[in-house]
Amino acid sequence: MIKKTIVTLFIFLFAAFCCASAQDNMVPFRHMSLGAEIGLHGLGVEVAVPVHNRIVFKAGYNWASKRDLLNTDIIIDTKELKDIQEKNAYLRFENKFEDEVIITSGLRLGMNNIKAMINWYPFALGRFYLSGGVYYTFNKKDPFIMLTGYTTREDWAALKELNDKMHKTHEEDKYKLALEIDGEQYAAVNKENRGYIEADFITSQLKYYVGMGLGRCIPNKRVGLQVEVGAMIYNSATLYCQDKEIGSIREASVAFGDDVKEILEYVDKYPVYPQVTMRFSFRAF
Repeated sequence: MIKKTIVTLFIFLFAAFCCASAQDNMVPFRHMSLGAEIGLHGLGVEVAVPVHNRIVFKAGYNWASKRDLLNTDIIIDTKELKDIQEKNAYLRFENKFEDEVIITSGLRLGMNNIKAMINWYPFALGRFYLSGGVYYTFNKKDPFIMLTGYTTREDWAALKELNDKMHKTHEEDKYKLALEIDGEQYAAVNKENRGYIEADFITSQLKYYVGMGLGRCIPNKRVGLQVEVGAMIYNSATLYCQDKEIGSIREASVAFGDDVKEILEYVDKYPVYPQVTMRFSFRAF
């Protein structure tokens, strides 16, 4: 589906280039535009200035929406905890475990970056351009992809009750609701009286970008429109769960549900994030 979309957009851009008109507003450093954009990377703002009659320099900031892109369930096996309750039924547990605990989780992008880009118009006639540049995030712990989930209050209450009745010395809780990945356990923590699990896919702070598009960075009229396709490329990526590094992303992907599994396996194998962007430009002068 993604490949078909990119091919269709490329044909559209090429056809539009062939019938486009000349730019008359690319005098170096005499014009400036402000832009607002939306795309697969989230939202963004930018400022653009021509530095040559075919080259425009752009700088801006991008951020992702805080809304979940998709929801998935993380399953934690609690048969052992259930058996402990049943063997100690004389303690009269009010909150009882089933065979498994379901953590309802949501996945969102966390890309907050500044950017510096160059747009090059290879032909004197037309609106077609090639784009290249870099994205940079100041906080190296900002996730590229973030998965967060909560247990129910009832399941968390069952865990607390089990620890309180089985271990009245108030030492560190022996029993936990933990996700097991490649032999390692990642225990849920208390947050708002529910168990909380977070997994973060963190990429390198510096990311590269290449793309192509249609439209003038500095509109001839007051307002212009650009459409752009491209790819963000990162050097390295690491997956964390509960702030602990996970050695195998492939092993971890199995634990997070089918939808997240496909995403994690893709970003692990291909260090490229495709982008499709629509941008509105306002010519300041």
